[in-house]
Amino acid sequence: MNSILRTLIATSMAAVCTLSSPALHASPASDLHPVHTFFGKAKNVQLSLRNATSSDIELRAGDTVMKLAAGKTMSVNLPAGTRVTTNKATAAHPVGDLLFEVSPSLSGATVAIS
Repeated sequence: MNSILRTLIATSMAAVCTLSSPALHASPASDLHPVHTFFGKAKNVQLSLRNATSSDIELRAGDTVMKLAAGKTMSVNLPAGTRVTTNKATAAHPVGDLLFEVSPSLSGATVAIS
């Protein structure tokens, strides 16, 4: 009886450890930073920026400064991983405020800045 109980406990523990291991080490499914954006050549992403405010906005995408007129839309082609920030303070955003980071999932999208 003792050996049957010991075998049952050992089998149960092996099953629990085997089934729980992948769940503990799984990466999140909504990872927005694919490895290829950090290593190797970055993929360019085509997207549109729309100024949804009533005043002009000056943006910085990497080292490039862009001016976006009020109510206008501009098409841009940026490398994945580029951080888009404000270059001048607005009513809603201070200087250097991170608006978004370019990812391949934004390809073809229009980003409204308000």
